[in-house]
Amino acid sequence: MSENAIQPGLAETYSVVVADEHVPVHLRGTNAEVVATPELVRFMEKAAMDALEKHLAPDQTSVGTKVSLTHMAGTPKGMRVEVRARLIERDRRRCVFEVEIHDEVELVARGTNERFIVPRERRNEKLMRKIEEANKRQ
Repeated sequence: MSENAIQPGLAETYSVVVADEHVPVHLRGTNAEVVATPELVRFMEKAAMDALEKHLAPDQTSVGTKVSLTHMAGTPKGMRVEVRARLIERDRRRCVFEVEIHDEVELVARGTNERFIVPRERRNEKLMRKIEEANKRQ
């Protein structure tokens, strides 16, 4: 595992067959059972995360901080989508991926996913204060 390998051009492909759980509830059982936009976001983040994970130390991971996605065409349940994430920019811990999602016929979405490399186990003081504040309000 080498963080030095995390350079522009690093790429990963993820593919999945659109299933019931990827279709919005309000479209299930209609003639418009297509993959939901939030699912495409989840797929793009998975591809980008997978690209990074294999090059990180065991005590590191990445977190998504920014997503931009244009969903241009519907993909019906039962059709395979392929997600291609390619690192286009790296600035220390910040990594920006360009992502394209194709189904078996056409390009259905494209966008970017920004991720930061972080310690897997870290004491997040800001998060701890937020949890304490929420507990006080209950």
